[in-house]
Amino acid sequence: MKETSKYAIALTAALGLFPVALDSTIVNVGLIPISKALNTDFNTIQWIFIGYLLANAAVVSLSGYLGNRFGTKRMFLLGLALFTIFSALCGLAPDQNTLIALRVLQGIGGGMLFPLGMALAIGPFEVTERGKASALIGVPLMLAPVFGPILGGILIDNLAWQSIFFVNLPVGLIAFWLAWRVLPADKVLRKSQQNFDLTGMVLSILGVVAIIYGVKLVSTTDPATVSAPNPGGTIYGWGYWLVWVLMGIGAVLLVAFSFNSLKLSKDPIMDLRLFKDYNFSMGLLIVGLGSIVSFGVMSLIPQFFQQIRLPNLSALDAGLALVPMGLGTLLGIGLGGGLYSRLGARPIAFVGAGIFALGFWQTSHLSPTTSGGDIWFWLFLLGLGVSTVVVPAQTLAVGALESEILNKATSLINSLKLLVASVGASVLVTILIEQTTSHAEKLQAALLASGTAPSTADRQLLVAQAGSGGMNDLFTILTFIALGLMLVCLALPGRKRAGR
Repeated sequence: MKETSKYAIALTAALGLFPVALDSTIVNVGLIPISKALNTDFNTIQWIFIGYLLANAAVVSLSGYLGNRFGTKRMFLLGLALFTIFSALCGLAPDQNTLIALRVLQGIGGGMLFPLGMALAIGPFEVTERGKASALIGVPLMLAPVFGPILGGILIDNLAWQSIFFVNLPVGLIAFWLAWRVLPADKVLRKSQQNFDLTGMVLSILGVVAIIYGVKLVSTTDPATVSAPNPGGTIYGWGYWLVWVLMGIGAVLLVAFSFNSLKLSKDPIMDLRLFKDYNFSMGLLIVGLGSIVSFGVMSLIPQFFQQIRLPNLSALDAGLALVPMGLGTLLGIGLGGGLYSRLGARPIAFVGAGIFALGFWQTSHLSPTTSGGDIWFWLFLLGLGVSTVVVPAQTLAVGALESEILNKATSLINSLKLLVASVGASVLVTILIEQTTSHAEKLQAALLASGTAPSTADRQLLVAQAGSGGMNDLFTILTFIALGLMLVCLALPGRKRAGR
């Protein structure tokens, strides 16, 4: 029987991940149209995103373990089936409560796919070739935030909101058929006498979900603050007591999980002993820091175009303005994967972080009238920077891992990425709001001091100027974080050490 090409396996796994990666950005574009269509408030409809995220977090930590127990291909197909079926059902939901429940079930399927897809794509490649596999699997993850708003804008502008869920159906069916035909059959499952690590599963799920829900509350609107003068309401912020209670409970649960994994369980859900490996630890550190910095690229720049710039751009126009970032991301994925075997992770990630810093520095000069054309080259550099940092670091982390260890490692990587990105996103959003508020107060004071009654246009300009100032402050902070990331990249091992 002819052996399946390793490139065909990697591309099939990447295709399975693409609708999942695309889904979150498309749905974010559709939250307001959905809330209007279902006659519900925005705070309630946010649970379409929050519920999906929490379901992802709950499953991503144990999917590799389940792959080892029941077969990686079997669990990947199950995840694809769940994601595709519940995507279609989301489009048929008659009310917001049904939609939120279906999104949670959809999130369970999506959460299973990322670790298993990474393991399936990387596994067939030799250690020296794994940069190419990481590049292939990185395409959907890096490009989805750029092109998701474009597709979402086209669908919502021309069809009903249900179309953003129905679009997953044909892609999911094709990916399922290809995965069934192309992915190698699971090896004979090990007849382990060890008990299922139920304690580790419960502790990891509850701990991760508690922390992510806690930090998500930081940037969630407090419904009690919504009023006619303030229709958007005010976020809970870091001063909300429940944020710290949830994060504290989550931290205690994860400490207990760590003790169970290292001291008690003979077959832990996630193998924390992997952190003893220098390559894995340093690669994961760079991936985590890169996830925080890349949030500024993938989320905040579209927010500037859609909510701050005058006039505001539609989701479609904002997506089109980000095309240079997508082109830079594609180039970076090719370079990061192709050069890894020749240069190793250190020089590629170091240069990528420097490109990141340059891109953020140049985009920290936004004004209310800045267009995508004004900063297209810097957006290109930001896309190039994020991919040339993350791809080689992720390749280094899983470089020499095989079989069951690879499955558990990819679960660990994705779980920690989710935690770090959630905390980092909440911190950055809080900084943006604080800086924007500070600029608004100063501009408002200057306007009142002039003695003229502000017109509606004056107020709109004030809001745009304050938002631009807040963005510039945040991008300046991200510039320094990117410079710090350059220094951390110097601690990555060289090519020879990484190979050993």
